[in-house]
Amino acid sequence: MDKTPVYQLPFDYAQAHDECAQYNASLDANIACKEAIETAIGRYYGHNRLGAVPAVRDVVKQFGYERTLYVLANTVQRLEHDGRISRKNKEWAWKTPFGADPKCAYFIITNCHPGLLNIFLDTARHEYLLSQPIKRADIKAEASHILEQFQEAVEPNSPNGTHFMARVSPDFWARAKQKDRDRLMNMLPFASLSLSTLEGYKGIYALISKDEDRSKPLILRKPSVRKKLREAAEPSKASGPSKNREPER
Repeated sequence: MDKTPVYQLPFDYAQAHDECAQYNASLDANIACKEAIETAIGRYYGHNRLGAVPAVRDVVKQFGYERTLYVLANTVQRLEHDGRISRKNKEWAWKTPFGADPKCAYFIITNCHPGLLNIFLDTARHEYLLSQPIKRADIKAEASHILEQFQEAVEPNSPNGTHFMARVSPDFWARAKQKDRDRLMNMLPFASLSLSTLEGYKGIYALISKDEDRSKPLILRKPSVRKKLREAAEPSKASGPSKNREPER
């Protein structure tokens, strides 16, 4: 991987602070990354379909997420009025400041269709998200999402009608380690709670008995400083769902 640091300040600043060498090295890497994105999109596009995941991983393997997303943000800002770029990607891109640096024009992605570029960016942002560790706020948000699903169900909705079920967000499950899944379980106030696959359904589901009181609030505890220090020192362990049960049939 190209280890050149991403220089995010304009050339005028670099010149005034005797950092032209760092600026130019980053600019060269940005241009190379731009060309790699164009090459990857061309390589993985065929039969009216873009193999976005391998295309993104090819580029990230060479340049890392920071530079790849930096180059993509620079390009999307220049496509502000192009309807083939989604609004959410435009809003995301404008969070990265480029100022009036004219040399940013050197790494605008031009040799690919904007619609394919939008798909590539969607995938790059998603892949980056999956690479990030789970935070307590993410666990709370997922627990709230599951509780809302339980509360919205009018009657038991599991295949055999004995449980309430709620799908765990696939992105959360992909990112979460065992300790994150345990914390999720501990936030949900149900004694019969389990996480399971279900025959005929995709993904992981939270299940509770139909007799549970679904009006209960989440169980929120302030993490102790000692516990946080201990967990930071422990190696991460990835494994399957806690409190596993056999799939319902």
